[in-house]
Amino acid sequence: MLSPRQIFEDNIRPADLLLKVFRLLEHDALNTEEALLRSLRDLVKAEEDETLLVISNGIFLGLIRELAEVPPSAIKRSALCNLLRQAVVTASTALETYLPILLRDNLPEVIRLRGRDFVPRNDEAFKNQFKDLKFDLDEAVRILVAPDPLFVANKMISNLNFSYLNGRRGIHITGVLLGLDNPWQRLAQQLGRDEEEIKKTLDATVKRRNDIVHRADRSQDDPAGSAQEIGFPWAKQAVETIRVVCLALDDLVTSRLKELTQQAAATHTQGTE
Repeated sequence: MLSPRQIFEDNIRPADLLLKVFRLLEHDALNTEEALLRSLRDLVKAEEDETLLVISNGIFLGLIRELAEVPPSAIKRSALCNLLRQAVVTASTALETYLPILLRDNLPEVIRLRGRDFVPRNDEAFKNQFKDLKFDLDEAVRILVAPDPLFVANKMISNLNFSYLNGRRGIHITGVLLGLDNPWQRLAQQLGRDEEEIKKTLDATVKRRNDIVHRADRSQDDPAGSAQEIGFPWAKQAVETIRVVCLALDDLVTSRLKELTQQAAATHTQGTE
């Protein structure tokens, strides 16, 4: 079975590919250098009347033949920017997929190791997230008679399914459920970046993803306006921020589980002496 980390890396890999394809096809104008076109026409043995489109930049030289049925408008910069938009969507989806999987994989064990202490005290975001979570009488009796961490964990995760885990809130809720105090502070320290800067970048990415998916990248403030501008540096930063935040969270959760396991073993040893 794949780990949450492996699933996340598989899911975000297409975002990397989309960014790379954009860089390969990025160009200001088609290359019309006569000598180059002649050489390429001879190389592929194209007829004189066949239309050839040539893209050249610092990292790529590409030839598109007429049979591909790709008009110049399909590869102009405004069209290629859709690759960047899809990279943002793919990365955001990888985040939304990763957080519930991480919880399903680890929350039962955290509950078993921490008992009642797994519920964070004085955490308003946590309280608001689970304010509608209720256990009926049969469920309460079941827990009292035969405590079952997996049952409690599944109940909480089912509740989360009605509220997507994404952005700063999703990272925070996942972190505190898995035993991390001040998860954003820990992530910032792990990454050596400013906490507020990471939060803003992550939220801007998720917001942009919603604009792209629901409004064809029109702003929520102007849904009938033009599509928002997007560039490679911004999209690259958005994808990389999601990547490093999720990988850092994975490392922190793994370390925390080891710590909790060691604490439980030490407590058990003391109790038997």
